[in-house]
Amino acid sequence: MSNATRARVADIMTRGVLSLRDDQTLFEVRELMGEHQIRNVPILDDSGRPIGLATQKNVLREVLTVTDQHGYAQLDHHLAQIPLSQVLEPDFNTVSSDTPLVEAGRLLLNYRQVSLPVVDDGTLVGILSLVDYVRVFVDRLEAEELSLA
Repeated sequence: MSNATRARVADIMTRGVLSLRDDQTLFEVRELMGEHQIRNVPILDDSGRPIGLATQKNVLREVLTVTDQHGYAQLDHHLAQIPLSQVLEPDFNTVSSDTPLVEAGRLLLNYRQVSLPVVDDGTLVGILSLVDYVRVFVDRLEAEELSLA
């Protein structure tokens, strides 16, 4: 990423995004989030187009509801009965891979999101998260420190 060209989402986004389909379950998304330490999972329709997000907040809310109703011992069983289509967040922002990083960063801040699915021509191609921005910032600070040494 050079200063001569405007930095774009494609420069720092995460490719190879973990996603699930809307007919998969709350149990599956909870397991995926835990295993990979991620907070948002794009949910795709049968055509592979993003139709929503499973957010850590939504998953936690459902886990607490199920636990209150059925107890912790039955949690996994009941989560496996709830399709993601019932709990996904249908209103979510996306960006394209050529969106300027400044614009994408403003979206993250203004909507208090932790990530944005990156969608080109209706297809999920990546995800941009706050972690991606922090990584760029740390890399730049390290480069400055090396140049001063």
